[in-house]
Amino acid sequence: MRDQAMDGLYGRYHGRILELAERSPATSERKAELNGLLERFDSEARALSPACRRRLCEELAAQLEQEVLRFSDPDKKAILAIALKHFDGI
Repeated sequence: MRDQAMDGLYGRYHGRILELAERSPATSERKAELNGLLERFDSEARALSPACRRRLCEELAAQLEQEVLRFSDPDKKAILAIALKHFDGI
């Protein structure tokens, strides 16, 4: 059974990451904005159990892998790749 908090985090952060990717180019400011977003995600995800947090990160990583394949723009792919590496590393 999925947790509502997990669903909320998934939707919120998946959407925000895609918004950042859509706003090319992948400048240092955009990357800094993404890093701040990922830090907020980590902070909010700490409220979940370790198993839920791990599953959430796995789901986000799987979805971002699909998004990377969908985009042809290297700047958009760069933003998604940073987020993907973050979630793969958790």
